Amino acid sequence: MMQTVIEHFSTTRNGIAQAIFGMLPVPLSDVPFHHDTPAITRYFAEAFPYHVAVHEVSDVVSPPREYTNAHVHHDCNEINLIISPGKLIYRVELNGEARQAESNSSIWIPRGTVHSANVLQGSGYFITIRIA
Repeated sequence: MMQTVIEHFSTTRNGIAQAIFGMLPVPLSDVPFHHDTPAITRYFAEAFPYHVAVHEVSDVVSPPREYTNAHVHHDCNEINLIISPGKLIYRVELNGEARQAESNSSIWIPRGTVHSANVLQGSGYFITIRIA
């Protein structure tokens, strides 16, 4: 059974729940343990009731300097989606074990897992969703 989360959305003057949120470019460096890199444009909606970030990855031929340091979320689980019509390759580290993940794949990061993800090659989208 699917659950609806619309009850968590703020309402407008006429009582209709806000369901559409604009996502604006926001620097990666606004996120703890992350640094800006020209290879990534990050889009984020501040008012959205959940943490959802879309990272547009430009055409990466050789890996940029690592821009995500290993970190942990104690209060939420995280889902990462790697989406590309071509090839997009990430280096994903989970509790000290490095793996490669390619498009089109999903990554489950349970709360308390030390993790990082850094692009190695390609273009497409890396989407991050945090849930309780």
